[in-house]
Amino acid sequence: MLASVSLNDNEDTHKWKPEASGLFLTRSAYRNFFTGSITIEPWKKVWKSWAPGKCKTFVWLAIQNRCWTADRLQKRGLPHPERCPFCDQEDENIQHILISCVFARQFWYAILQPINLSRLTPTRSVNNFAGWWKHSERMLP
Repeated sequence: MLASVSLNDNEDTHKWKPEASGLFLTRSAYRNFFTGSITIEPWKKVWKSWAPGKCKTFVWLAIQNRCWTADRLQKRGLPHPERCPFCDQEDENIQHILISCVFARQFWYAILQPINLSRLTPTRSVNNFAGWWKHSERMLP
């Protein structure tokens, strides 16, 4: 198989196919690596906020469904609670814990009501944290 291969003295060149220029860019690597993952438009607001880094990281992971809740533990065969530890009504996942659990909705109302933003409290029909976040962000001036 190698008999037909001819070697020459030319220097090898490396081309990064995702970029028209052929140069490697971290931006294009991330864009290609996370193809199909959940995105949220106000991501810059998450990372540029005044919140502590661990809070920004948690929100980022929650938006991408990457928090270690019962649904993810179950997929890996690890011990996990059968139901949400707060309401004991539904399966535990990050979407439920953050917005659809009755206790989560009470929490959001208690946080948002004193600053006259109770209209942004997630309703029973909301089941996606990233969608609720984007919708709430659009509702603010």
